[in-house]
Amino acid sequence: MTANAACGMVASCLDHSFVVIGHEWGMPPADRSFLRVPKTYPIRVAAAGAAIIITAASLSSRSPTIGTGLGDKLDHLAAYSALSLLVSLGWSGRIAPGMIVGAAIGFGGLLELLQHVSPGRQADLADFAVNSLGALVGLAVAVLVRRVVAAFSRA
Repeated sequence: MTANAACGMVASCLDHSFVVIGHEWGMPPADRSFLRVPKTYPIRVAAAGAAIIITAASLSSRSPTIGTGLGDKLDHLAAYSALSLLVSLGWSGRIAPGMIVGAAIGFGGLLELLQHVSPGRQADLADFAVNSLGALVGLAVAVLVRRVVAAFSRA
């Protein structure tokens, strides 16, 4: 493999997608664009999965706990931090950060309100506050991740 070919493979990966390339023991694909898979799709699927899990956990009749001994507030903080982080990374550059946090806070508020009609559950203003804090924490982590990735790609 020549140096130019190796640089071409690396450059094709810098557009937020990866390409499955043929190796010396396999046949190179005829149309490489067919095999391009944007890296954001798995992150978006994970974000949708996190939203589904949070919804199921928030509206189930039994209170799900991880058993940390620190109460359910840590669970709320972790769940909404993860959700906001995944959404921020999955849709970075397409949705403004304020919209992402606003949507996560609105989602948490809606689920707290829906707990009024869920048997065995009750809405809690403190849970809503921790959900909102988790959304902000997730966005902050996403900003840090993007800065670190940008710094490494420039180096």
